[in-house]
Amino acid sequence: MGHSSHEIGVRQAGQYLRELLQHDPYRNRWARYGARRERDVHQVAVAKVLADFLHRRDEDEVEYLQLTRRVSRALRGEVLSRQTLGLFIRAFDIDEEHAAILWRQWQGAELARVVTGELPPLAAAGGRDLPAYRTILLHEFHYLGPDGRPRRHRTLRDIRSLVDGLDSYRYSYDTSELTLDRVIGGTASPPYQRAASIWAVDITLSRTLRQGEAHSLEFESRFSYAGPVEPCFRRVAHERLENVAIRVQFDPGRLPHYVWWTEWQDYRAPDAVVLRREPLALDNEHAVYHRLDVLDRAVAGFSWEF
Repeated sequence: MGHSSHEIGVRQAGQYLRELLQHDPYRNRWARYGARRERDVHQVAVAKVLADFLHRRDEDEVEYLQLTRRVSRALRGEVLSRQTLGLFIRAFDIDEEHAAILWRQWQGAELARVVTGELPPLAAAGGRDLPAYRTILLHEFHYLGPDGRPRRHRTLRDIRSLVDGLDSYRYSYDTSELTLDRVIGGTASPPYQRAASIWAVDITLSRTLRQGEAHSLEFESRFSYAGPVEPCFRRVAHERLENVAIRVQFDPGRLPHYVWWTEWQDYRAPDAVVLRREPLALDNEHAVYHRLDVLDRAVAGFSWEF
């Protein structure tokens, strides 16, 4: 885990800044520089915005090429000084609310809003499993019993179709000791094993979606663990997930001594190592909660110790 609180704050602020720059109005400000077709943030165009701002303010006669490395390191969350973050906020006219979040992230004063990692896509057989939808909301509710083991789980997931004719959705999970009790918004197939530690059911949606249409799904499941269970709940994102909220509630008969918001490198041995964690207190309902704007190719959630 050996990262200082300053390094963690810089990384979180850089990831949140990159996310802001992917969306209007901030995207419009760099896309004017001939980069409108870029899907990701175009770092040279961003450097031009910063350089033009400095020129207009007569603060510095720096050329944009001198700023590209600073932009690259900032958006990767590697190096982001107070001065550079202030420059981004002024040059892009970042609004008060977003600026306040950026400063809190930079100071390490709140948990991450954006978590990105390097998980590869989870391909289907043949590797031709192109995404047919985007996840625009994912809320997870995890409940533990008086023995400290997971007892039940509820998931809300909103998807937006990227194609015409989307009529099914695959629900994946990482244990064979889970039974899907109820599905709202579709009909489930029998479960099957998809990969070494991944099981799934295919959901036939209750309606066929056209491109751009959204659909809401709800899953309720229960667990049947008999032996020891790793004391954590991890949400795995092999693809980009937006508006992610995770809540874990403990039974008053067995409360943990410690709970942490945790980010992992992977969920599979030997790479399921903790990258960082932050301690949290239980609320009045013996629960912890955190919301992310984006979880992308990463693993995050809660871990605890009884």
